[in-house]
Amino acid sequence: MGNKPLSHFSPILANKYWEDGEGYLAYFYCPYKKIVKSDPKGRKQWGRKRGLYTWAVENALDKDLETKVGPLYERILLFEELSVDDRFLWSQFILSQLVRTPTYIKYEKAIHKKLNITENPDHDRVGCIECGDLNYIARRDWVLLFAHDDDYFVRSDNPVLQSGFIERNETCLFYPLTPKICFVACSMLEDWNPFLSVSKETVGYELEKGMAHAINFHLARAASESLIINPSHDGVVSEGMFSDILGSYPQPPFSLHSPNPAEVLDAYDSINRIMSWVDGVEYPSWLPFEYEPFYRDGNNRA
Repeated sequence: MGNKPLSHFSPILANKYWEDGEGYLAYFYCPYKKIVKSDPKGRKQWGRKRGLYTWAVENALDKDLETKVGPLYERILLFEELSVDDRFLWSQFILSQLVRTPTYIKYEKAIHKKLNITENPDHDRVGCIECGDLNYIARRDWVLLFAHDDDYFVRSDNPVLQSGFIERNETCLFYPLTPKICFVACSMLEDWNPFLSVSKETVGYELEKGMAHAINFHLARAASESLIINPSHDGVVSEGMFSDILGSYPQPPFSLHSPNPAEVLDAYDSINRIMSWVDGVEYPSWLPFEYEPFYRDGNNRA
């Protein structure tokens, strides 16, 4: 029987922006010494884990999603306007990034075992362009955040930071594209209908000094056990922050639930219990971080 695939839960097409020509600097939790350490990593040595999913899924992610998304990634960085179809394809990529990580799969497998669920979805980890959940990203306002010259963004092994259930208007999603640029699918006002309209405009904001590190705090906290930075960005801030809070509250697997508005509080409690049970940690109740709601300017942005 052949080897299980090296599953790229964080694809090279995104990771490459954090390298310095030779690789990245990774901060990771060492389970043997019970401490956070840093170590240089080559370009292809981070963001993968053997056997997360099958060869069929790994190949489908490459052929059916990442090959198509690669040009969109570049266009977004160039601040080009995307068509509606392109926005939905990008949204498919973001949702895929949420459900293909070791963290998410660990929680999912535990629940499937407990509930005796054996079948896999038709588009496992890849998703499909017909998925209704894509509306909740594609039809939000989009923003690009530009880090201050002295700051940067990290990339964690849970690369999408999601503030709550995607069905909520207030939810926002952060996805660093490079050490200097972060994509945001914004919170929306109460009268927003995610199935009626879509804006093709993306707005950019330059952050004040220190604000990127405030976002990094939550990205590091929501990691599983590691993140990467460009080696040139290593220093007192990164060493202190990541050593203290790396992986202290991993990204919740929100898509294991699809709550209606009346069920959101119960769904939060359920997700909390799943995480606490699987990890053997009594996680505090989930509270959306201070960047929620995150509205775009002209829409009462907080």
